[in-house]
Amino acid sequence: MTHYIENYSYPYKTRGSGAVTRTTEKLTGLSRLSHFLVGIETIDTLIERSAVYIRDMLRVDYCRIFILSSDGHYFFKSKQSETVEAVEKVFELVSSSKEAQKPSSLEQVLDIRARELLGLKIRDCHWIIPLCVEQSQVGTLVLAKTNSTEIDAFPPDTYYLVDLIADQLGNAIHRRQLNEQLENSSIEIVLALSKTLETRDPYSGAHSKRLASFSEKMARYFNLSGRETRELCWAALLHDIGKIGIEDSILHKPGSLTTREWEVMKSHSEVGAHIVQDLSGLENIASIILSHHERVDGKGYPQGLMGDQIPMGAKIIAVVDSYSAMTEGRVYKAPRSHEEAILELEKNSGLMYAPEVVNAFVSLFDESDFVD
Repeated sequence: MTHYIENYSYPYKTRGSGAVTRTTEKLTGLSRLSHFLVGIETIDTLIERSAVYIRDMLRVDYCRIFILSSDGHYFFKSKQSETVEAVEKVFELVSSSKEAQKPSSLEQVLDIRARELLGLKIRDCHWIIPLCVEQSQVGTLVLAKTNSTEIDAFPPDTYYLVDLIADQLGNAIHRRQLNEQLENSSIEIVLALSKTLETRDPYSGAHSKRLASFSEKMARYFNLSGRETRELCWAALLHDIGKIGIEDSILHKPGSLTTREWEVMKSHSEVGAHIVQDLSGLENIASIILSHHERVDGKGYPQGLMGDQIPMGAKIIAVVDSYSAMTEGRVYKAPRSHEEAILELEKNSGLMYAPEVVNAFVSLFDESDFVD
């Protein structure tokens, strides 16, 4: 993971005019940063974009955000361990100081090796600010202005603003780290459940992995967010998890199912949704699993939903699931060709499947880089 970001030019900055005071501009910038930090999805994006906002807001030439790893170290590109240690020692001195830190504080002094590692020149005025949540440090913010004195680079009226920025940034980093820990835990749960399904029914396991791959491509087509893409892929992996509760005589029956057996088989979507709905981090995929056998004409199961009542993720999985089932075949049914499966999807577009999803799925096969 990248743990720092170079300076970037921000194409959307709004400099103050004669009618807009510097104070108003600062408050506006702080508000924009605050709104941005609330919706951020990854640490990398947080670091990259926040550096741009902060550099523009404070009118400095340099802004880097360093994330403190769980092992107590920072990531640097340099392979010179002595130089890295020199920078980390300064960061530690600054964070452990009981004095309010200013650019001129003794703890802020960097030797020439440390300056080179950070990309600072001898005449650059820099300021090292710890990023903390309560008593725990999560990172370090380094600001600088080239060829400047302290008063020019960081006037006294910016000190309070820098404190607010550091507080918001520290909390955002901590919140994102907690979310990533939860996501990692969720991934482990998904993989464990997926493995359980594969052990119970090898066919369903391989089928679900193929669906996850298709679903990821569909998510990109519809420009879903990172979170939505992740949840769609998880739902694809676990869409048939409810089948672990179906008895073998029905699950592996080589012929057609009786009416009673079919009713039992159809219960897998409800059982699957019930399995994941109370698992931390997987709550949002329960509705997708529950609804992946619904039809847009309202003739699906288990709730008979129609049209926009069906979650978008479920509409996507309905199409990729049907395509995969048709082209893979079953114990009781020979596989169809790609062309036959596509014709079947198009024939039932607007009945079983959402037309926009069918069109999107078909278009994927027109892309030269598409690989099934």
